[in-house]
Amino acid sequence: MNTRSARLDTIENRLLRRIGGAFRLIALVGLPTFGAYIVLRAAGTTPRNFDQWHALVAGLAIPRAGDWIANLGIGLHFAMGTVLVSAWPILLSSRIRSRHRAVHRWTGRVYVSAGVLAGAGGMSFILTHGAYTPAASVAFTIWGAVMMLSAAMAFVHARAKRFDRHRAWAIRLFAMVLGSWVFDLEIRAWKDLTGGVGMGAGSSSGPFDYAILYLFFVPNLLVAEYFIRNLHTRIALPRLLKWSVIAASALACAVFAYAVVAVTATPAGKYGKHLLQIAGG
Repeated sequence: MNTRSARLDTIENRLLRRIGGAFRLIALVGLPTFGAYIVLRAAGTTPRNFDQWHALVAGLAIPRAGDWIANLGIGLHFAMGTVLVSAWPILLSSRIRSRHRAVHRWTGRVYVSAGVLAGAGGMSFILTHGAYTPAASVAFTIWGAVMMLSAAMAFVHARAKRFDRHRAWAIRLFAMVLGSWVFDLEIRAWKDLTGGVGMGAGSSSGPFDYAILYLFFVPNLLVAEYFIRNLHTRIALPRLLKWSVIAASALACAVFAYAVVAVTATPAGKYGKHLLQIAGG
C-alpha cells in the first residue's frame, strides 16, 4: 500500500470510529431514559400506565389464570428489561472488565439472568394473551427466543472460560436488548421522514407494519455479527464499498439521533409525553 493509500485508509477508519463513538454516546444518553420510561409507566407513576400491566398494578379483578400469567409475565419483562437497558455500560467497559473482574463477573450474571427472564416473561405474555397481531406474536417470539439463547450461551461459555465465544454471545444479547428501544425509534423516524408510507390505518396493517416486526432486531444482529467477526480478523473492504458504508452509517447515525430526540424530548414523543409531564411537575 502506498503512502497516499495508507493515509486515506486511516481517514476512513477514523471516520468509522467516530461514527461508532457517536452511536455509543447517543445510546449512553438515550437508553437510561428509555429505562426510566419503562419503570415509571410500569409503576403507574406517569399519567398513563401500560395497558398490559394495568389490571395488576391497579388492583383490579383478574378472574382468569391466563390473565394472571399474562400480567405477571409482562411485569417480569418490564422489570428485567430495565436491568438490561441500564447495566450494559458496566459490561461493555474494557476498564471495568480488566481492572474489576468481580464487578464484571457479577454484573454479567445478573445481566444474563435478566435476559432469560425478560424473554420468558414476554413469551408467557404472548402465549396467554398474544401481541397486537398474530404476525407480531410470531416476530416477538423469535426475538425473545434469540435473546434467551444469547443470554444462556454467554453464561455457558463464560463458565467454561471460552471468553471469545462468551463475548460474541454477549454482543448478540446486547443487540437483542436494543430491539425494544429501536422498535419505537424506527416507527417515529419512518412516520416523520416518509409521512408514514406503508403504514396501515386503524387496525389494518401495511407493508411497513410487517417489515418493522423484523427490522427492529434482525439488522442489529447482522451488525453484531459483522463486529464479532471483525474483532480478530479485520475485514478488508474495497475503498468504494468502505466509503459507501461510511455514508450509510453517518446517515443512520443522524436519523438515530433525530429519532431519540423526537421520541424522548418532545411532548408528542412516546416517552416524552410521559416523562416531560413528570419533569414539569
